Amino acid sequence: MDLLNSVLRWCLELVLAPFTGLHPLVSLAPLSVATGVAMLWVFAKVSDQKAIRRAKKKMQAYLLELRLFGDDPGLMWSAQMNLIKSNLRYMALMLKPAIYLTVPMVFLLVHLDAVYGIDPIPTGESAVLTVRVDGRLAAETTAPSLQAPSLLAVETPAVRGLTDGVFSWRVKAVEAGSGDIGFDWDGRIWSKTVTAGEDLRYVSHAKTASAFESILAPGEKLLQAADIASVEINYPASSIQTGSLRLHWLVWFLLISLVAAYALKGFFGVAV
Repeated sequence: MDLLNSVLRWCLELVLAPFTGLHPLVSLAPLSVATGVAMLWVFAKVSDQKAIRRAKKKMQAYLLELRLFGDDPGLMWSAQMNLIKSNLRYMALMLKPAIYLTVPMVFLLVHLDAVYGIDPIPTGESAVLTVRVDGRLAAETTAPSLQAPSLLAVETPAVRGLTDGVFSWRVKAVEAGSGDIGFDWDGRIWSKTVTAGEDLRYVSHAKTASAFESILAPGEKLLQAADIASVEINYPASSIQTGSLRLHWLVWFLLISLVAAYALKGFFGVAV
């Protein structure tokens, strides 16, 4: 999982490098179009196009039958049943390409969310840094010590959540950039990246010890520290505004990719 996430992070950061400082849609739009084209290509390769076209023609025929023989209950009932069967057949045919597309799309969307769905800590603003341990905490448990990078100031001592098993600090971004926060807890040493500023960046909101949870937190390698479950920073959520319209990045992504796919489906000879 670490290797896959590292490759995807590297590819995405490489693609985004020329768009630094520009409006988010300038980079998101071509990524969305490319995704729409890739979806069409995969769909054309793994789906049974002839069967899909037959199923669509049958549905159209049964719809016409409903209109033409509306005064004949027997024919109406037969057309309705056949229409339902054709719909089920059509959905079954669409299931295979949907399965092929689901896994890569999940990974892609999670990584894109790290860029377009999360803002770095704005310079001069604060955020909460949380270390989650396995199990509960005792009142006398010593908190981990922090080694913050120069871009970050630690504003408060650790606050313990005994039942939840967490240590939390309030930290403040004093300059833009990225760096590593170092932790030391009774000889267990680990680190977590932190990102600050206003530029569009890849932001890792959490570092986790769970391979399953790393699917949704792919920004860093798995946490390797005994008894530590995760480290998180509550970065502000982001949205993309153009003119007076402000939407979540995923809405922009889906709109652009679906429009591109629909516009190009004839070029690829794809029936959907």
